[in-house]
Amino acid sequence: MKRISGRDVALAAGCSQATVSRVIKSDPRISRETRKRVLEVARKLGYDMRSASGGWGVGVIVCLDPNDINGYYAKILASVCREIFLRGLHPELIWQKSLQEGCTRSFRGIIDLYRTPDEELVSLFQVPIVRINGVANHLNHIWSVNLDSASGIASAVRYLLRKGHRDIRFVSLEGILNEKRKVTHRWDGFLEAMRSAGISNPEKKAIFFHRQMETDQKDLERAIRKAVREGCTALICVNAAHTLKVNAALHSLHLRVPDDISIIDWEYDGVSGYLETPRTTVITDYASLASEALDLLTEILTTEHLPADRLVQAKLRVRKSTAQQPKPDSPRYLTGKSN
Repeated sequence: MKRISGRDVALAAGCSQATVSRVIKSDPRISRETRKRVLEVARKLGYDMRSASGGWGVGVIVCLDPNDINGYYAKILASVCREIFLRGLHPELIWQKSLQEGCTRSFRGIIDLYRTPDEELVSLFQVPIVRINGVANHLNHIWSVNLDSASGIASAVRYLLRKGHRDIRFVSLEGILNEKRKVTHRWDGFLEAMRSAGISNPEKKAIFFHRQMETDQKDLERAIRKAVREGCTALICVNAAHTLKVNAALHSLHLRVPDDISIIDWEYDGVSGYLETPRTTVITDYASLASEALDLLTEILTTEHLPADRLVQAKLRVRKSTAQQPKPDSPRYLTGKSN
């Protein structure tokens, strides 16, 4: 098999071989648009950028608790490490809990995946830090790349509205206080989209619990049953980890998806598309989060101006779990035995 060279990348990207070399070495003279184009071509062709990069070290702060290394964190960690390798840089994992013991290693930049407290980061690292799905603090050299969950949830609401649904319920097992604190603002996106559609008091269109993953299944069933009796015809479940709990509740209540109720979940990779009714979902673009984080860190390190924080668009993936709002005279039986 032919080994891909910088010349091959240059020909495919429509630029000079010198430009390819400068992109790989994060030369500040290369525009962001050119860098993105060359990197995309290099990835597609399978070009090994590590040996030619003169790459610098990037610390990646992750959690230590094995219960957290799943779902979202597993996906974003894998995407970030892959992006670092593809750019020819040198990644090194930093366990968040080990920061209390100090960190003497040298990095040119840090990617924080665990929303580490600012004071810990500032005391240990005198380098630029990019936080993924967290709050920026430019005074302390901390930038952020966040998923625009608000727009993703708004897209889900608008999609259901076009299908005639008016009583749409926001389902979160993380509690309203946690929702209000989230930098991705998915609750705000829901409220704004509902108000824009002329729906009054959207704050009441929610199913919240405060015990997160320990929510009792019967409590969830009762809450969904109550919502449906009040006229709810669609649910938006905003956490992939809660998808199976909500699905089990619907099954127990004998609510057919989408005949009796439409539902939009957050994408649960390897699950959402294979449920008995494949779910329409809001998608987290992990690859784009990782790419934007590395672009931002590179820009901070190689240019004199201070760049802005970045948002990555969340997307809607339509499957079969959404339908037109049931007609008023259609049967919507609730034969489950939940009290």
